[in-house]
Amino acid sequence: MYQVPKNISAKFEFFPGFGWKELFFVLAGLLTGFLFYLLLGIFTQSPARYLAIFVPAGLSYFLSVPGPDGNSVISLIKCYLKWSKKQKKYLYIQEGM
Repeated sequence: MYQVPKNISAKFEFFPGFGWKELFFVLAGLLTGFLFYLLLGIFTQSPARYLAIFVPAGLSYFLSVPGPDGNSVISLIKCYLKWSKKQKKYLYIQEGM
């Protein structure tokens, strides 16, 4: 068994907490925002439509970057959905306790 120092990460990170997975989510948010920008361009020429690019990108960043406990919002949602599908009613009850 190898002993790995605590401050060495096993995954590649551009800066702490931001690796390839987070970059993918931010780029997907930028692409979604750009599509919203193009759709809004059909209806209006307002400079406010530039917000349509940055809001989905910022939202995807905050959803994918892990917090202080190491869990991102996306992983917490996945854990909640997995937990909500589990059985919560106990079928067997011990008598006499």
